[in-house]
Parts: sequence; structure tokens; C-alpha cells
Amino acid sequence: MNKTRLPRLSWRLVSKDLYLFLIPAILMLAGCSSQTLFQSNFDSAAIGQPPSHGQQVGTVNTDGPAGSVTTVASPVTTGGNFVQVSRNANATSVSGLQCNFSKFAGVGQYTFSAVMYIPAGSGLATIQFETFNQPVSTYTNFLHLDFTEDNMVRLDDMDSTKFGSFPRGQVFIVQVTLNINATAPTAHIVLSGAGASGARDYKIIPALIGMAQQFGAVRLWMGFPWTGSFDTNTIVVTYQSS
Repeated sequence: MNKTRLPRLSWRLVSKDLYLFLIPAILMLAGCSSQTLFQSNFDSAAIGQPPSHGQQVGTVNTDGPAGSVTTVASPVTTGGNFVQVSRNANATSVSGLQCNFSKFAGVGQYTFSAVMYIPAGSGLATIQFETFNQPVSTYTNFLHLDFTEDNMVRLDDMDSTKFGSFPRGQVFIVQVTLNINATAPTAHIVLSGAGASGARDYKIIPALIGMAQQFGAVRLWMGFPWTGSFDTNTIVVTYQSS
């Protein structure tokens, strides 16, 4: 099955026009032959409150101290609500947003996409891929992406996998296409928009293939020892059977 790829886009840093283009670009990823397993733009949530459990498709759980995962106004001029994940220097736990699929789908091709905003000075942010019905207090995963302090993306804590670049203080798109099969699951990761760039093909670690075959949630989080915050919006996961 062919990987789903974002079109090559021409970007200019004009916040209103940029954001208005990002939203349809993300939503176009869900073609008519795909099932949407998770979708939210968080527009129904109240500013200053955690996102509600029920979303447009699927559910979310939050983890961390009170106020560490909250709904905020768009960090750009136009764009609706975002969810902000933050961690301060006094925190003794991690902070995270767990996005749970509406159902278990099994092997096939999954496409995750999200808008991200990481301000200058914030520490490492992580997006990880988890099993279906995983407790919010459990952080095991079969793949994770770290958005590092040198503005690159690292896979599974291995510096040898670093690639691409992303801008601070601007919204950009992250897309991960996962081909979950019985023998050799793979991921294709793309960064785009507002100066973000880079792509990487990656094989799921063999010992984690069984976990990958139980895929059912995506978590965006910040952990020890990093502090700061990041914002996210327009999170979508679609699925096509093999």
C-alpha cells in the first residue's frame, strides 16, 4: 500500500493565512476510503479548562498536576483553541494528553497528523504511539518522537535517528504514516509548514512489533527533566485496512 504523503506546500509566515491553510491541509488527509479513529480541534472546550473526555471522534485523557494540560487560545492570530501541555520546575510528575481511538482496528495503515507549536526556550516534547485501552498512567510505547532542544526530531531516544528541523514560535505539521503488519511494521514521518522540513522512514523495533499490532492511542507529553510548554491542535488519526 502506498504511503500517504503531504503535498509539497509553499509557506509564508503570515499567521492568519498560514493557520487557515493548515486546517484544510490536515483534514484532507482523511480520504473517503479511510476511517477516522480520532479527531479533535478542541473548539468546544472552555479556555483555561482541561479538554473534555469526549471528542469529535474518540476520547482524551489527561495526566499530570492540575493546570498542566489546559485549553488555550490559538498562539497565532487566527485558529481556534489549542491544548497546551506544560511542566514547571517544581513538578514531580510528567504532563500529557492521551488521544484514544474510537475502536480497535488491528493491522493496516494509520495516518496521524497534528498541528504543533513549540515556543522558544521550552524543553523536549514527545509524541508517542501506544496500545489500545492503555491506562493514562502507563507510558509504554512502540514508537516515540522527541522534539529536541536543538530543533530536530529524534526517534526512540537514539541520536543516530535525528532528522529534519522545526521552527520555534510558529505552527507546523507533524504527520506519521504507520504501516502496521504482521511481520515488519514501519513508520514514515514528515515535518512541514512554516519552515519545518524533513522526512524519515523507520522500522519499528522488532521486540515491540506485538505492541504495535495493538495500536490504539497517541500521547503528546513532556517529562522529567524538561520544563516549558507546547501547544497542539487538529489531531487526526485515520485508518485503512490492508
